[in-house]
Amino acid sequence: MQTAPLTRGGIVFRVHGRPLFLPAELALKVVPRPQIARVPGAPPGLLGLALSDGVILPVLELGAGSSVASAMIVCVHGSEQLGLVGVTDIVSGMFPASGADGVIASDTVVPALDLEEIYARVHPVTWGAGWGG
Repeated sequence: MQTAPLTRGGIVFRVHGRPLFLPAELALKVVPRPQIARVPGAPPGLLGLALSDGVILPVLELGAGSSVASAMIVCVHGSEQLGLVGVTDIVSGMFPASGADGVIASDTVVPALDLEEIYARVHPVTWGAGWGG
């Protein structure tokens, strides 16, 4: 008996031309890039804060020069919503699975975005510690 290939739902996008995949269980929505309020003393990569559907969320820059990108991916890490900017060529759907976390899109193996690593870069233990975070 032949089984159907495994698929994964989510978003495939590019950062500096490199394709990446964000699984559907982490991706909440794609919205137009909102106005972003800078946060003095914020770590590199944290552009600031933005309002999205009544929720204030930190906005992380995935690609330098993200001001030209016109969309923001809203995702969840743990219990926190995050905005990701600096992405282009966003496509959502079901993709053939590849490896542990990646997919195949347009005949290319696309690795999963390491959201944990990106989050750790902008949320060190000492930053925001006075806020109870």
